[in-house]
Amino acid sequence: MNITSGLIVVILAGILQGSFFLPMTYTRKWEWEHNWFAFSLLAMLAVNWIIACLSIDHIFSIILQIPSGLLLAVLIFGLCWGVGAILFGRAMDLLGMALGYPVIMGINAAAGTVIPALIFSPGIFLQHKGVLILTGALITVAGIIVCTKASSLKIISDNPDKTKFSKTGLILAIIAGFTSCLPNIGAAFSKDITAIALQSGVNSVLAGNVVWSLFFTMGALVNMGYCLYLVSRKSTGKSFVNEYKIQNWLLILAMSAMWIGSFYLYGFGSTLLGSLGLVVGWPLLVSLSIVVGNVWGIYRGEWKGASAQSRRLINAGLIILIAAVVVTAMSNL
Repeated sequence: MNITSGLIVVILAGILQGSFFLPMTYTRKWEWEHNWFAFSLLAMLAVNWIIACLSIDHIFSIILQIPSGLLLAVLIFGLCWGVGAILFGRAMDLLGMALGYPVIMGINAAAGTVIPALIFSPGIFLQHKGVLILTGALITVAGIIVCTKASSLKIISDNPDKTKFSKTGLILAIIAGFTSCLPNIGAAFSKDITAIALQSGVNSVLAGNVVWSLFFTMGALVNMGYCLYLVSRKSTGKSFVNEYKIQNWLLILAMSAMWIGSFYLYGFGSTLLGSLGLVVGWPLLVSLSIVVGNVWGIYRGEWKGASAQSRRLINAGLIILIAAVVVTAMSNL
């Protein structure tokens, strides 16, 4: 029952993760740095700590019990992820939702699945369960390659003069892909923190929330600092304050709730999945988020007017990713 519940929760997290960027596409007269500053403030700080404090009423006393070396390690993971999150935002801005998201999350899926398994359960890949997990990760990567090829054909045909521009975004996306898996790797390395939370009486499915609260706080500081630098350099502060501020803030609030909520749900679901929850849950989360992200891209008309070849490829890529979800889910049944 716990495994089934865990799969359902991770699926919901994947839907939220694949949808979170959508509200940002509807903000008006805000530059990228305006949107990303508001998102960092709300998602990584405000909503993050609201969820953390509501789920663990004595969270600060638990944090004070964490050894300084372990606390520093989590903060460094968060700092590095924060840099990657900036690259994620820039890559999405340059490449668009249809191409940027698959590239980033494809690398994210493979690295976020294999690295924790190799470190904490290296023998798992010699077992039937491990073979299914690895197969699911490889199928995910294959699906990403197909989706990326489809999107590349579409973008080149739509904007042949922007090929170099897209290559710049692609480089940022690749780097962001590796840093995007740090939440899962950081969670895997933070078992001692969850143990402290458990000893303090926190429910096992909520203990990981201590890690998320610290991790994303560091990410917020990096992202907000970078956005403020851009606002200052480009002198765009006035439009951030004056233009459509209520409408835009509400849209970013929805974006923030979906994004941070997906991570807390993922932590909850991966715990229900058992000892290999982080290994099994991560490719599920990523694969589903890519499928959902592309569905939203289709809904927004990003594929309108695309060639028949690119449409066939994107459909094939989505089918492959759905197959990856099925194979990965089977590994934990």
